Amino acid sequence: MKRKLEKAISIVIFIIIILGGYLIYVNFLSYPSIKIANWNLEVFGEDKSENIELMNVYVDKIEKYDIIFVQEIRDKSESSFTKLCSELQGYSCKISSRAGRTSFKEQYGVIYKKEIDLIYLKDYNPDSKDRWERPPIEVSFKVGDYSLTIYNIHVKPDDVQNELSNLENVVSDYGNVIILGDLNADCSYYNNKNEKEFENWNWIVKDSDDTAVSSNNCAYDRIILNDDAKKEYKGYGIDKKEITKEVSNHYLVWVRIKIVE
Repeated sequence: MKRKLEKAISIVIFIIIILGGYLIYVNFLSYPSIKIANWNLEVFGEDKSENIELMNVYVDKIEKYDIIFVQEIRDKSESSFTKLCSELQGYSCKISSRAGRTSFKEQYGVIYKKEIDLIYLKDYNPDSKDRWERPPIEVSFKVGDYSLTIYNIHVKPDDVQNELSNLENVVSDYGNVIILGDLNADCSYYNNKNEKEFENWNWIVKDSDDTAVSSNNCAYDRIILNDDAKKEYKGYGIDKKEITKEVSNHYLVWVRIKIVE
């Protein structure tokens, strides 16, 4: 009798776990939108990853988004990003190869909720044509029945026009496509009103916006959508709260996308 009771309890617990997981999945698919972000963490390496206060800020910020790209990871040991990811609950992480023409190599980090499927990641580094200081990555996600592709890049400040032109030559305009990152596409580096790169795309972060933690009013960090992704566009923002110069010299930029076509 005792064994039968224990078996019955085990079956009930198993059913509850399966049902709970199913309800979480169904509830996730019913979400009207997701928030996608980019954040240049400014030389994120061992020093910052060992600073508890800074790590708390990074974790608190990141956990507000469904997909977030973090830039300027500089760490020869490649341990800092792993440490950051270990502090995040319910997220998966991927990282690009180390890139850069000098000894200061950088990586891109991709952080996304576990309910989201990362179905493809292309790292353009190394680039045989040497088109970028830090070649981009291309990442495709699937959220329920919704698919989107994101290109992430940290553009070299004194070569913005050339690097964006090279990026435009490799970006596919098929399906829902987003380009985001520290493009350095403003102020003395780039005049968006005069240049022609991605001129038929939708620049979400405005030229008048400020994405830099400095006295300059510059929209260095950008989000660009193709027309398909623009149909699902629900809004954007620049998260400045608690981001001081000790945290980073860049604010966090994000876009909200409707995931039900």
